[in-house]
Amino acid sequence: MQNKLLITLFLALPLASRAQVDSVRAKTLPGKQTAELAYNSGVASAQAKSYPAALASFTQALAARPNFAQAYANRGAVRYELKEFEQAVADYTEALKLDPTGSYNSFFGRGQAREALKQSAEAEQDYTAAVQAQPGFAPAWYSRGVLRFEKGNYPAARADFDAALKADPAYAHAYHDRASTARQLGDLAAAEADYTKALAAQPTLLPALLNRAAVRRRASKLTEALADYDDYLRQNATNALAYTNRGTARAENKDYKGAIEDFSKAVALDARYAFAWNNRAAAQLKMQDYAQAEADASQAIALNPGFAEAYLNRGHAREMLRQPDAACQDWLRAAALGLASGTAYAAQSGCGSATDQPDQAAVK
Repeated sequence: MQNKLLITLFLALPLASRAQVDSVRAKTLPGKQTAELAYNSGVASAQAKSYPAALASFTQALAARPNFAQAYANRGAVRYELKEFEQAVADYTEALKLDPTGSYNSFFGRGQAREALKQSAEAEQDYTAAVQAQPGFAPAWYSRGVLRFEKGNYPAARADFDAALKADPAYAHAYHDRASTARQLGDLAAAEADYTKALAAQPTLLPALLNRAAVRRRASKLTEALADYDDYLRQNATNALAYTNRGTARAENKDYKGAIEDFSKAVALDARYAFAWNNRAAAQLKMQDYAQAEADASQAIALNPGFAEAYLNRGHAREMLRQPDAACQDWLRAAALGLASGTAYAAQSGCGSATDQPDQAAVK
């Protein structure tokens, strides 16, 4: 009997660098004192993360000096921090009109604000303009790479992460996301190497540890994968996904008792985690605890009525509990949901076909 174990892909959410408030103080010149004093006050407030006060000061500077490009750019950065993204775009746009020579940081900041507004095409254009204006500006290469990764354009994303790392060889997030790109392209060796470099650059970057474990598991390096999961869970013992993935690796290593312990910790942390319930059902089948396997698979189905693998596993449990009709119903349901192995088990057991079942509500 074959039991289906699933592993959930963990892709770290990327942390983009922020456009920075210019920390260089303006010189006080005759006739411009009010604007420059207000500007300097805004810089100090922004550096102290007192963003409402910084916003007021930059606005005061602009009232006194309407063509103050850096005040527009810095107000844009502050508005981004305050999640006033449309106003941030407007301020960066005005800064670019007034001073195209200082464009790369304003293009980058406007790109971030547009990305926050889900304007990915416009954000990509701004990141492109930023790297054209300043080819050594690693955060813009990185941010464009993230957008291209999210679009599924992995070769272009990989090239952007390459450029970010050329500009900044210690850029941990660029190593991490280049590794995730290599993973999507099926280059597991490159992915493992880059996750390792990300951890060398930033040992606290825990998603790199979790993702390296997944790559190593996929490459059948179970001992190394389990070591990574152990290391991760020593530092973050509240991640249900990590317990589920370590449990999957333990099951693949035929440590079904350890797998059940991990899946149990996962559902204790997140009782609505259907994957963990189903994976525990599969491990219970291996331990021949068929009643518990049926209960766990049923819980997975209750949480996700379209979970074909859970129907398959519950069918196996019911078969061993001498409930052939109920097993057939589950395998036929798995088949109706598109799982080929459900069709195979139903056929082997003489269950008929999916069309023989009573009408059921459509799974949404």
